[in-house]
Amino acid sequence: MNILVIGGTAFFGKRAVELLLERGDEVTIFSRGRRRPPFWPRVTHLRGDRTDHRAFVEILRPTRFDVVIDNVAFQPEDISAAIDAFGDRGPHYLLTSTGSVYDFRRPEAFRPLTEEDADLDLRGDMEYAEGKRACEQMLHRAPFPWTIIRPPVVQGPDDPSARGWFWIQRVADGGPVLVPQRDPAVMWRQGFSDDVARALVLAAGNTAAQGKTYNVAMEEIVGLDDYVRILAQILDTNDPVVAVPARILKQEASWYHAQFAHRFVPDIAAIQRDLGFRSTPLRTWLEDTVRWHLDARLRDSQGYERRSEEVALANRVIRS
Repeated sequence: MNILVIGGTAFFGKRAVELLLERGDEVTIFSRGRRRPPFWPRVTHLRGDRTDHRAFVEILRPTRFDVVIDNVAFQPEDISAAIDAFGDRGPHYLLTSTGSVYDFRRPEAFRPLTEEDADLDLRGDMEYAEGKRACEQMLHRAPFPWTIIRPPVVQGPDDPSARGWFWIQRVADGGPVLVPQRDPAVMWRQGFSDDVARALVLAAGNTAAQGKTYNVAMEEIVGLDDYVRILAQILDTNDPVVAVPARILKQEASWYHAQFAHRFVPDIAAIQRDLGFRSTPLRTWLEDTVRWHLDARLRDSQGYERRSEEVALANRVIRS
């Protein structure tokens, strides 16, 4: 197939391009050209800025593709430009959306959320989530076949956000680690970058996926305490978890903004059933992810400059 990838030079977008090339597809990348991964000689590159909608349409309207994978549509105007560019030629259009379209405050957030549980009319929370909801709504009116992929938090090697470094760095230093406790407990499914890339490839050009929205995440459901303990096992350190009620942390350590301290369990039955998706085991991808973070020479994680205060608080909690 002849496939266009918008945003295919970093993280899971880059991995998706690698998988498409392995499958034998012809791949074109639309990007600003600032990153040039090793596969660059094997792809066609169209230089452009996704946010310059007029130029986007002018560049892409004359082209012909079987599939378009759009990883960088964040506002409805991005989808409108895609409709202007591709609307009369009917490629299979894949939008990478987000688990943030769900309202985690609603009662149904305490069970696995199906794709139908998202209220796309919701506004007033995060700008990012609002933009993605509006993108999905506009795509529903597109004249070409479409598929929406909704990953939750995505981790893996080459993660530009390095959000997992918050926990990995603290566990790696061998000290106690403050883990906020909430009611109900913090539990989630996350996504592995390679798995999200494979989901895009499974859906690309697949008629079974057309007109459908899919959650994409790992099969395991893990609590934050256990996630930190698995990191400790990988790093061969003692159990560092010091459980502290979230309200106490807010009172005594307001600077401490723990990553992944929310509850979100997406239901992944649909993509398993329709596309045969299976996720990489959690322990396997965490080992690869930890190794990358340790080798990447990253800056200190958020709040790590006050690590001694965290340790002091943890020790007080242990003694109390």
